[in-house]
Amino acid sequence: MQSPGDQDLGIARVIRAHRAATPEIDRVVLLSAGGLVLCADADSRPADAERLAALASSLMSLTRAAARAYTGGHIDGVAITMDRHQLCLAPVDEHTSVVVLADAACDTGHVAYVAAMMSSEIASLLDTEARGRLGRFFLQAG
Repeated sequence: MQSPGDQDLGIARVIRAHRAATPEIDRVVLLSAGGLVLCADADSRPADAERLAALASSLMSLTRAAARAYTGGHIDGVAITMDRHQLCLAPVDEHTSVVVLADAACDTGHVAYVAAMMSSEIASLLDTEARGRLGRFFLQAG
């Protein structure tokens, strides 16, 4: 089993590797369901990471509410395209999500794929015991 410090380093390594492979990605944040920044890419200023996490948390909460209301089942991800950016969210588990902000010129499918890959890799770093220890600190999604 990894220690929480080892997991943090592994998560940061996952984020760095995917950012390096996809230079169009501007920001990556791992966030709790309550909008707390758990890990952010090295280029994110804390205030920017916190704002992105709060916005993404709200979007994920709204998406989960829609899935419940319309019996949509599991959420694989959320993609929003804008004139200048794309925003992709991928749930890691019921308590955490990855949010990726990328340049609009990048293929939306590729950004969603990268977010999903990061989510999957981060999930594998978080073992069941660590989730139990950390879970009490996360707010449940609405």
